[in-house]
Amino acid sequence: MPPAGPRATLAAVRNPFAAPGFPRYWLASLAAGTGLGTLTVTVPLYIRDRVGLEARGLAIAAALVAQTLPGAILALLGGAVADRSERRVVLVRTYGIVAAVSTLFAALVALDVRQVWPIIPLAMIVGSAAAFTNPARQSLVPQLVSRTQLQNGVIFGNMGYMAAFQFLGPMAAGFTVDLAGLGVAFALEVGLLALAAALFWGVRTPQPAPSGASIRDDLRAGVRYVAGEPALRGLLLLGTVVGVFFIGPFSVTVPIVVPDVFGASDRWVGILWGCFGAGVFAGSIALTLRPLPRRGLAVCLANVSGGIVLCLYSQSSLLWLSVVLLFVWGLGASVFMNYVISLLQEHTAPPMMGRVMSMYSLVFFASMPVGYAQAGLVTRGFGPEATLLSSGVVAALIGVACLVLWKPVRDLR
Repeated sequence: MPPAGPRATLAAVRNPFAAPGFPRYWLASLAAGTGLGTLTVTVPLYIRDRVGLEARGLAIAAALVAQTLPGAILALLGGAVADRSERRVVLVRTYGIVAAVSTLFAALVALDVRQVWPIIPLAMIVGSAAAFTNPARQSLVPQLVSRTQLQNGVIFGNMGYMAAFQFLGPMAAGFTVDLAGLGVAFALEVGLLALAAALFWGVRTPQPAPSGASIRDDLRAGVRYVAGEPALRGLLLLGTVVGVFFIGPFSVTVPIVVPDVFGASDRWVGILWGCFGAGVFAGSIALTLRPLPRRGLAVCLANVSGGIVLCLYSQSSLLWLSVVLLFVWGLGASVFMNYVISLLQEHTAPPMMGRVMSMYSLVFFASMPVGYAQAGLVTRGFGPEATLLSSGVVAALIGVACLVLWKPVRDLR
C-alpha cells in the first residue's frame, strides 16, 4: 500500500474525533441540542393554542423572553463557574434540571391546563440553566483536542449541537406533535436531555486550577481582558445581531405564518426550522472540508447575506420556496456561528476561556429577549411579514457597516 500523501496526513492531524473523549462529547451535544431544539416548537405551540388570535405574537414572545432573559442575567456567573468547576459536573446537573422541567411541561398537557402563565416560571428555569450549560459545553472543546484539531473540533461540536437544536429537534417535535400529540413531544425532550446528562458524565477533563480570587474578581478580570482586545469586542458585538434580527423574528413568526400564510399543518413549523438547521449542518460539513481563508471577512459577509435572505423569505407565500430560502439561510449561519466561536477560542488565553465564552452567551441571550420583544410588537402592529422584512434590512446594513468600519474583525484569518 502506498504511503499516505500529505493531504491525508493533514486531514488526520486535524480530525477531532481522533482525540479521546471528543466522540462522546459530540454525541452528548447531539442529544442535548435535539432535546432543547424540541422546545423551540413545543412551547410556542402550547401557547398558540391557548390564547386569542391577536395575542399570539406577544404571548409567544413573552414565553421566549422568559426562557432567554435569565440566561443573559446569569451568563457571566456561568462562565466564572465553568472556569472554577469540573465542566462535566456542571453539564450533568443543569441538563438534569431541564429534563425535570420538561416533565412538568408534559404534565401540563396531560392535565389539559388551559392557562399559559405556568409556562413562564418553567421557561425561566430553562433559561437559567442555559447560562451554565453553554459556557461549560463550549469551553470543554479546547480541553479535549489539540490546537491543530481545534477549528474542526469547534465546527463539529457546534454542528452536532446547533444542527440538532435547529434541525433534528424541531423536525422531531413537529412530526411528534402532528402524529402523537404535544404531551408525547414533551416526553421526548425528557428522554433526550437525560441521555445528554448521562453522556456528559463520561467526558472527563482535568479539574481547573483554582485562581485564588473571588468570583467577583474573576468576572472583573474577564471583562478587563475582553475590553483590551478589539477583535474579541467586535466578535461579541456581532453576536447581538443573531438574537435581535434573526432568531427573535423567526421564532416568533414561524408558528403564525405556517397556518396563516402557508395554510399548512403544525409539522411544518418543525420542518421549516429543520430546513434552516439542515443548511447549518451542510455548511458546517463544507467548512471542515474547505476552510475559508479570511474568516473575519466571512463573518461580516454572513451578516449581509443573512439579512438579504430573511427579506426574501418575508415575501414568500410558497412553502417550497421558503424551504429553499431557509436552507440557504442556514448555510450562511453556519459560517457565522462556527467562525465566531472558533475565532473567539483561538484568540483567547486558556485561563479566560470560560469567561470569554460566557460573554458570548451573555450577548447572545441578552439579544434574544430584545429580538422576541421587538418581533412580538411589530407582528402585533403590522404582521409577521413586516417583522421579517424590517429585521432583514437592519441585519444586512449592520453587516455592511462591519465590513467598512470594523477592521480588527474583518482582517481576522
